[in-house]
Amino acid sequence: MKRIIVSALSIIFILLVIYNCKDEPPVVPPPPPPAGVSDTITLSVEQVTHRSIIINIKTTTNNPNSFLKLYRQYNNTDTLAAEYAITIADTSIIDDNNGNDLQLNTSYTYYAVRIDTTGERKDSSSFITAATLAATNFNYTWQEFALGDPGSVLFDVWGTDENNVYGCGVIIMGDTVYGVMHWNGAEWKPVKRNGGLEAIFGFTNNDIWTVGGSIFHFDGLEWKEIMFYDQILVDNLPYYSVWGTNSNNVYFGSGRGKIIHWNGNRAQVVYSNPDQVFVKDLDGYASDFIIGVGTGMVPPLLAVKYDGVNWTELPISSNWSLNAVSIATRRHIYFGGDGVFEMKGNNFSRIQSFGYYIWDVEYNRQTGVTVASGAYDGIYVYNGLEWRDYRGQISSDHTRYSGIFIANNIIFCVGSTVNEAKIIIGKN
Repeated sequence: MKRIIVSALSIIFILLVIYNCKDEPPVVPPPPPPAGVSDTITLSVEQVTHRSIIINIKTTTNNPNSFLKLYRQYNNTDTLAAEYAITIADTSIIDDNNGNDLQLNTSYTYYAVRIDTTGERKDSSSFITAATLAATNFNYTWQEFALGDPGSVLFDVWGTDENNVYGCGVIIMGDTVYGVMHWNGAEWKPVKRNGGLEAIFGFTNNDIWTVGGSIFHFDGLEWKEIMFYDQILVDNLPYYSVWGTNSNNVYFGSGRGKIIHWNGNRAQVVYSNPDQVFVKDLDGYASDFIIGVGTGMVPPLLAVKYDGVNWTELPISSNWSLNAVSIATRRHIYFGGDGVFEMKGNNFSRIQSFGYYIWDVEYNRQTGVTVASGAYDGIYVYNGLEWRDYRGQISSDHTRYSGIFIANNIIFCVGSTVNEAKIIIGKN
């Protein structure tokens, strides 16, 4: 009997041990200490032109004493394209071969490395490849449109795409004067009465600004007059130019030598020139890189830059007349006036003189094509390799072309003769 009891107790003990072992989790050794995590460097292509490539660099490093080096690879050769102390986590580098230009239509490979204070290489990025733009052809077909009665003129043109374009000026049709014409891809139609408009610029189809003897904003339904919203806008009439990043950050160029900023609620004079000049054109690459140019009855010219904080004069020592500006990159800017001008870095020069005044110039960031327009049927196209003069080939009635808009491979030029307003559309 005792043996039976002992055996039973032994079995119960074994079962209890097994049961308790199932309840307790297995012993797991602690994980090893985490290895040091390297900072990341990420490259992306921001923009390409015919002669430069802009690389955006993002890094997670938190060591401001480190340096970052960007290298360009071409023909099995590594060339240092840029080097800078890492004080910000996100920046863009313009590689134009130190002002000597990259080759046309050529692929380059880039990578970046981080160097610490001892000179030791710590982190590196992946490789990315980008190609400069190729020269386009000159195979344009041109359409010509004549609008309005004698005295009609179009000064400027802007659109969202090739089938949604607006031209502004003074269009006289019988007893009615219009200020804005609209292109729907098939025909031009008047959409706003009251002329006297000098410039037009927008952000979407429902967010467009036009200026001249007043200031109007189109919200997709109606053109509202904004000028009387603020006395500063009234005091600085008339206006010749407009540019912005959105409708709460718009700049107006005044005929009184001033640049007015509109924040969506109120106006502020942000730049004032002591000479009697007209701010004829404004263009921006970003909210912290805006160029304004203008002319007056006598020199000096107006050429100023906004860096996000201050407006300062551009380093241009000559007294050439400048009527238009178009920004390719922060280091490459085109100007129109007494010819076509170019600024690379701080080097300013006249690159073309066609014999007649240039009223507008426009750079297309998608294709790299630059178009200039002017007096006496002047339309000039630069394809990245050479300029083509189209005088007499499109019109021959002494049209003054004063405004340009480019959508993909389609060029819109507006202007006037003594008898009518003119519009030219060139398709490539």
